[in-house]
Parts: sequence; C-alpha cells; structure tokens
Amino acid sequence: MADKMHSDKEFKKTIQDHLSKTHYVKVFFSEECPEEFTSGFILNVSEKFLMIQESHNFTLDGIKIIPFNKISGTRHKKFEKTSEKIFSEEGLINFNQKIISNTSLKNFESLFKSLKKQNFHCIVESSTKKKNIFSIGEILEINERYVVIKNYDATGKIEKKSDKIPFKNIHFITFNDRYSLTFRKYLIE
Repeated sequence: MADKMHSDKEFKKTIQDHLSKTHYVKVFFSEECPEEFTSGFILNVSEKFLMIQESHNFTLDGIKIIPFNKISGTRHKKFEKTSEKIFSEEGLINFNQKIISNTSLKNFESLFKSLKKQNFHCIVESSTKKKNIFSIGEILEINERYVVIKNYDATGKIEKKSDKIPFKNIHFITFNDRYSLTFRKYLIE
C-alpha cells in the first residue's frame, strides 16, 4: 500500500502515477469513515480531492469524490493488477470524459455547483460526533460552508426536511451511479 505516512508529496506522486497509467487501485479510508475502502480507476485529482470511477464485479458504477484527508493509502498489487488486466481484456475501461472535465475539484462549493449544473443527484456520506449520515437526492443549495440535499428514503419518498450538510463533516460524494440514476425516476413527492 502506498501510505500517506511517507509524505504528502510522495503520496500525490503515487496518485498521479496511478492516474497516468490507468491503474486499477484500492483506496483505503481513514478510521473515522463509514467504509474501509473502495476500488476502481482514478479519474482526476486536485490539491483537495481524488475522483475515482468505482467498480463492482467488473462493472464501472459511479464516481466517488474523496477528500484527501479521508484517504489513508492506496494499493496496486497483484490482486488489483489482475482486475486491471480483466477490465482491459474485456474492453471495459471506458470513462465519460465530459463528466470528468465538467466536475470541479477546486473546493466543496465549486464541486457541488458543478454537479448541480450537470443535473446529478448525489449520495453524500457524512458524520456528526453521534452518527454516520447517508443523504441521497437533488442538490438544492450550496454556499461556502455547506450543501443542502433534498433527501429521499429507501421507499423513494422525498423527505419533508432537507439535509443540511457541513462540508467539514463529509467523507464521500458519489454521483453518476446506477443506484441514484435509476432511483430518481421512481421518486414520490
């Protein structure tokens, strides 16, 4: 695993290497995150964020934006290299360059504005001191400190109260995934 403990400069160089070589990688998250890791292909990187095309069972499914302070390391070893080879030989490595270039990784505010402009519903995983929070839905409002999501539940019912999520509490943002793209068609007001 390329560990962030080496140095941020060395870690970011490793990330750039994975990006330029279209490596299939496992990205490990810090302890406070609700998940341990994700796997896929790094699509873009900035000073603040990493953008990864997630995969599940040899399918590409959704783009996840991860703040750098939530990443503990990456891995590109024999297991990931095997998956990468299969993706390549099956002709499954195909990324939407328009989405990548239209998604801002400058800061949270510009990121959410770019997602709203592209009309994506998104999944925001965040936490408070007391609990982990899963929000999914339309982006309603964005400012320099927080985003407001018009959340819906697992039955497709839009909740009366929207989720106001401070940027400092966000672990991940997922969009253009099968779950949110499909579920939004069946929402109940």
